[in-house]
Amino acid sequence: MKTKHFFSFLLFLNLCIFLTIQETKAQYGQPYGGGFGGRGGGFSGNNIPSAPVKPKEFDPEVYSTEQTRWMTKKLKLTEEQIPKVDNVNINYSFKRMEFEQDAKKILPPYTEEMRIKFKEKAIAIKDERDKGMKAILTEEQYAIYLKKRDDY
Repeated sequence: MKTKHFFSFLLFLNLCIFLTIQETKAQYGQPYGGGFGGRGGGFSGNNIPSAPVKPKEFDPEVYSTEQTRWMTKKLKLTEEQIPKVDNVNINYSFKRMEFEQDAKKILPPYTEEMRIKFKEKAIAIKDERDKGMKAILTEEQYAIYLKKRDDY
């Protein structure tokens, strides 16, 4: 009788170990056991997140604030220039967001005509921002802006 209880206990113990391993795999998303060997935290052995990372949504207000902050520092904007530059940046950011949303609505296959149309629209939005900046900035500031605009 004791042998029967012993085997029942071993079977129960094996079942508990199996379920624990399965729980760990599910928790960390790894096919060969999760948090053992210092590799937990949802990353596989090659340090790629196991779950897809959703890209951040483009926030026009945050983007324009960062642009204005960068330009204030790098271009040494005056107190009069800051609100004007901020206004141009906000307008550009919202137009960029609308453009990106329009682009997401179009499904493949993309024709060459569509690519050209979207490229022209993107260039027009960027040119409009540059035109607004040129009206506000000094020649020296504008030259620095053109050189560095894609870095921020």
